[in-house]
Amino acid sequence: MEQITVLKHHVLDAPLGHGAVLFAVVVIFVFVYKVRGYKLSRSFTKETQVTTRTDIPFIKGLPEIPGALPLVGHLLQLGDDHATVCEKWWRQYNHSVYQIRLGNTRAVVVNSFADCKKMLVGNSQALIDRPTLFTFHGVISSTKGFTIGSSPWDDSCRNKRKAASTTLNKAMMKNYYPMFDLESYCILRDLHRDSEDGEIEVSVRPYIQRYALNTTLTLCYGIRMDEVYDTLLREILHVGSAISLLRSASENYQDYIPLLRYLPNNEKNARSKDLRDRRDKYLDELLNKVREMIEKGTDKPCISAAILKDQESRLTGVEVGSICLSLVSGGFETIPGTLVSCIGSLATAAGQKFQDRAYEDIKHHHPDLKAAWASEFEREDVPYLNAIVREAGRYYTVSSMSLPRKTVSEVVWNGAVIPKKTMVLINAQAGNHGSIDLTHPHDRFD
Repeated sequence: MEQITVLKHHVLDAPLGHGAVLFAVVVIFVFVYKVRGYKLSRSFTKETQVTTRTDIPFIKGLPEIPGALPLVGHLLQLGDDHATVCEKWWRQYNHSVYQIRLGNTRAVVVNSFADCKKMLVGNSQALIDRPTLFTFHGVISSTKGFTIGSSPWDDSCRNKRKAASTTLNKAMMKNYYPMFDLESYCILRDLHRDSEDGEIEVSVRPYIQRYALNTTLTLCYGIRMDEVYDTLLREILHVGSAISLLRSASENYQDYIPLLRYLPNNEKNARSKDLRDRRDKYLDELLNKVREMIEKGTDKPCISAAILKDQESRLTGVEVGSICLSLVSGGFETIPGTLVSCIGSLATAAGQKFQDRAYEDIKHHHPDLKAAWASEFEREDVPYLNAIVREAGRYYTVSSMSLPRKTVSEVVWNGAVIPKKTMVLINAQAGNHGSIDLTHPHDRFD
């Protein structure tokens, strides 16, 4: 009954009457599923099989989590925290890699650090593709295209990934040092000002959000926002965060239960379209600002300006928009969360010793602290400081289940053959927080 209550909550995103009808249909199917161990007629059994069919047939040799229901599969059992439940199943059934059913979609889940590494590194080319989902790809991204991380693999996706990697590779980082220096300075400047030299308590998160967004805006559009609570800045952050939530499987049953998509007055679709329109509006506004700066001769080197002036003609306008959208959307989701988590941990009583150790290591490698402030972010030669940065990235998992992947070819896993076009879910939270052999704990990040 608890699972039925969860489903009712999701179904009633639709109008009451339609949701109630669908809810009743699902309850009937659940009942059929529970009693199908009895002697049923052969035709009735075939009808129940239709409700358990998935895009990919059962994968022989790979464990499947028990308890899947007709139509919904394991969605109800997964609840609102898929990563934690998947990790619990790993511990409970002693299988790090297994298969589950998300409605009509079969997915392979990978949990342990060793298996995540083996799957991602050993099968990188086979997992290069991405599945297309109804809400994110079909509704939200129907006007401006997909982000790089969510784009299905094709020639266009290859071009976008190549351009993005060229723009963001280590050799190019030196070109962005002035930008990092300015945005870092503005964090400290404004925290000092707004807190009245530490007398007033302020949240550091908005300042870090501005840092993250300004770095990507500068790179993509050659513009930045000086105010922490700039209206456009807050709109970008709000819409981007709301869209990220809609990409979650726990928020989008209609991605896996097609029947939900066609209910009249679908509130999920309406919300997605509203967010899409708001995102399109600020993306157009940013690009128009670049056009205005080009006309006035005040534009700065950036991806958009280069394309508009045909300096990067190998990419289409849609592909450029996708790259800019990816950087703008991805930057403010990953950097603020990781930095706030790190700063919060270091600010605790237990974290003070790590601050002290890092400070001592900085002084050891840079006797002149002013020189360290000016150049350390370029050299990155303080081992303990580097270890803290890497540990922050491991400890705070930005996307607990990572972005879903899709196989472009068969993957052989311990004798089992994972077919082409199978969804693969990497449980980054479980992998990051699993048992890892630290040869040098607290000294360096191995």
